[in-house]
Amino acid sequence: MAENEVGVIEHLLEVEKNADSLTANAQIEADRRIVAAKTKADEQFRNEFVKIVSENETNYKQKVFDISESNKKSITEFKESISLSSKNPENFNSYLDKILFA
Repeated sequence: MAENEVGVIEHLLEVEKNADSLTANAQIEADRRIVAAKTKADEQFRNEFVKIVSENETNYKQKVFDISESNKKSITEFKESISLSSKNPENFNSYLDKILFA
């Protein structure tokens, strides 16, 4: 009977050893899958990030160009309106005398 008990204990120890080995292998496989999933997610993030940054940079450059062109047009129109306006130096000088020497 003692031999039977020793055999059962040895068998249980072997089962425990196999279970430990299976658990270790499962952990290694889980770690491998996690690393693979993280690598894939990081690459997808990087690709989307680069895409969004590129789109935003293109939009920014286009808006800067549009605003610059609009400003140039406004300045040109203002210069033209000033150059076409009538000038009356006598009234201007009179106005300055009134303001500066009143």
